[in-house]
Amino acid sequence: MHVATHPSVQLPEIHLEPGAWPSASEIAHLFSAIPLLATTDEVAAACVEAARRVARCPCSLAVPTRPVPLSVGDDRDGMSPRLRFPAPGGEGELWTPDATELPPEVRDALAEHLTRVWQVQELRAGQAAELDQLRFHLTALQQVARTLSVVRSLEETERLVLDSVGEVFFAWWAALYHTDGEQYTCRAVRSLRGESVAYAIPARVVRSVAMPGQPPVVPPQDAEIRDHVPAEVAVVAPLDFGDGDAGLLILGRRMTEAPYEAHDLALLRALADSSAIALRNAELLDRLRAQATIDPLTGCHNRRGFDEILGVEFSRAKRYGRPLTLVLLDIDHFKTVNDQYGHEVGDNALQRIGRAVRHTFRSTDSACRYGGEEFALIFPETGKDEGARLAERLRILIETLPPNAEVPRSLTASFGVSAFPDDGSDISALIRAADRALYLAKANGRNRVEPA
Repeated sequence: MHVATHPSVQLPEIHLEPGAWPSASEIAHLFSAIPLLATTDEVAAACVEAARRVARCPCSLAVPTRPVPLSVGDDRDGMSPRLRFPAPGGEGELWTPDATELPPEVRDALAEHLTRVWQVQELRAGQAAELDQLRFHLTALQQVARTLSVVRSLEETERLVLDSVGEVFFAWWAALYHTDGEQYTCRAVRSLRGESVAYAIPARVVRSVAMPGQPPVVPPQDAEIRDHVPAEVAVVAPLDFGDGDAGLLILGRRMTEAPYEAHDLALLRALADSSAIALRNAELLDRLRAQATIDPLTGCHNRRGFDEILGVEFSRAKRYGRPLTLVLLDIDHFKTVNDQYGHEVGDNALQRIGRAVRHTFRSTDSACRYGGEEFALIFPETGKDEGARLAERLRILIETLPPNAEVPRSLTASFGVSAFPDDGSDISALIRAADRALYLAKANGRNRVEPA
């Protein structure tokens, strides 16, 4: 439906003798009053009104603006396109009644001024789109910067990096790699369609596409890196962590099917730089956390780590009504080892026991150096009888370790076992029960396991 519209501005009147047509200067003066900085609808309405005054007949204007084409003016019934002009989105048309005959100079003047008006509108539309793109980039940078400004664990930061970059670019999938010798190893994948990526990519393959510190690139179709990731890999962004450490962000095609243009690659580079800093900080934080909870001599959790782990596991066991076993062990006659062989051999003995307790049990179990020559084992989802059997297995292992140059004598250990809920309703009671059982094991001759 084409409805007659009227501009919100007043256009100058043209006073003509009957049968006369406006001159080129009068047409120019009329179109000069059109508000070029008004909204597109207002500009179109003004153009229609100007065309009516020049052609002295009903008029309709069609402009293929995006996303919705613009159509204003009088009903087109009995009309046809009288002239065409360049416009945003393609070619605009001015419609007049079929019986209308415009002199060539009038038609040319109308086409000239409509072209000028809509060239300005096309320029404005381009600048508006560019401003929208810049606003989007700025918002994306601010959002990602806020997300990554909080130092988190490395695993969580890797996930946030992929989520942030994937959402900004509407990528179907994204993968994060990290250098590991002469290859890049996959650390995390975000895929909305289940795409799978290679676990490792040779470093030479990555370097043939992009070196650390270089801007993101769209790899050529014959690039070897396409043999290691889904075929629709769209862009590769190197990450430079400093000190020769590097990573890689790989993005797949976009859900919008839009290509990665120059402004997208510029934004991706900024996001990649921010991500590299966040990942580096997260890795340093993980190292500091590990140093804070790991005993440097034995490699087991230290007393702080013991308190944290036991607190978490005890809360879980209590909440869900599940069993939890605590084992305390003490190296027998450890003072004799120090007195007879020196503290270096004593440290070697602690390291030997530390390796034994770390590598004997399940991945869900925790080995801790409780203090001095005393160690603690935390067995989630394990009852006291099973915990005592695990302790007995470790006791036999320690007893059968052969002497060597570092520890020139055999070792034994005594064990005390307690369990939740049988031996205590809180952590302190559980520890006291295990400690009493350990004391009993020593009193009964050492090198034995005693349940609470």
